[in-house]
Amino acid sequence: MSYFVKSFRLRFFTLFLILVCVKATAQIEYPVFKSITRINPADSEKLSLNIYNLNYIYNTEYFGNIPLSGTLFGYQLIPEIQYQPNSRFIIKGGIYLQKEFGRNGFTTIAPTFSVKYKAIHSSFILGTLEGNTNHGYIEPIYDYKLLINERLENGFQFFVDTKPYQHDFFINWRRAIHLGDPFKEEFDIGYLAKFNLITNDKFEMKIPLQLLYTHKGGQIDSNSTPLSSIVNDAAGLSLKFNLGNHFLKNIVCDNYYVNYKDISGDKVQPFKEGNAYLSHLLLKFKYFDLDLRYWNSHGFINPRGNSLFSSVSEKYIGLVEKHRHLLLASLIYDTHLFHNGNFNFRFSPYKDFIEKKIEYSYEMYFSYEINVLLAKIKNSLKN
Repeated sequence: MSYFVKSFRLRFFTLFLILVCVKATAQIEYPVFKSITRINPADSEKLSLNIYNLNYIYNTEYFGNIPLSGTLFGYQLIPEIQYQPNSRFIIKGGIYLQKEFGRNGFTTIAPTFSVKYKAIHSSFILGTLEGNTNHGYIEPIYDYKLLINERLENGFQFFVDTKPYQHDFFINWRRAIHLGDPFKEEFDIGYLAKFNLITNDKFEMKIPLQLLYTHKGGQIDSNSTPLSSIVNDAAGLSLKFNLGNHFLKNIVCDNYYVNYKDISGDKVQPFKEGNAYLSHLLLKFKYFDLDLRYWNSHGFINPRGNSLFSSVSEKYIGLVEKHRHLLLASLIYDTHLFHNGNFNFRFSPYKDFIEKKIEYSYEMYFSYEINVLLAKIKNSLKN
């Protein structure tokens, strides 16, 4: 079958999904994955203890050539002391503890610290970011499994939140170098935006833009490997509609055109650039959700994305599959158990049309957050 015919079918299928999803609603943001520092004017001059906990099991039964398979099973615990001097500013710091079951001690012990300032339609953070799934990237660009593997992001983050436009701009400084270090410095620069074309209680139409620049380099290290600079970006159409039905509450449809480009000086990747289509359809029923994703790519590389969508094997060094053609499904049970307590279970089979395989994964998450008032301390910082 010619590439033209395949390309035509792909575009027809994407157009079909868009037309089907004219009755669409906002993308469901599952609270079990979210952890955001909120500034409430009523909490001014309050000193409090905040405890966040995430328990997880993430298991993949993958036997294909591209993604690695394995099990992540454990918990994360983040106790922090936070103080809000006034109605716009908050300081917090603590410790991040991660325990992986089956291994002695903690897998990770790291400090957390951040300051956050909120204006009328914007805010910024210095220190530990509101990262990972809080960003809202699509899976091919940013793997939400990094919530488990690399929970902490540190650097700078700037938000804008207005009625016609929102964005999240951040710098995640993953590894710093000093003179003579035998490794490269590593950082990510990200930008996500949404332009709201239509917004009301029944229907929303938005244009989402996503960009992630991933860099490994530096001039003062002793590592002779070439620097790497890779860009992933996506532009799409998001349609949202609240059905108001007791059985089928919402239908969600997002469609993206996704790109990869190697902008390194010395290019060592097997492909210099690539592209893909991602169509996402979510049916939110009363007791469960059904999430469908269709992926068709050519020469796509994503250093921070889910390896399932990549053309470069995570399993076998040097192996590539330029064309990736997948259909993924997730059956999701999500519920709010109590105040700030959330549970999420998902079973996710996928079909690989190239390797002619059907494989699956399953996940379970439970999170809760507790905030305890310790004292009220007056200060000299005015609003």
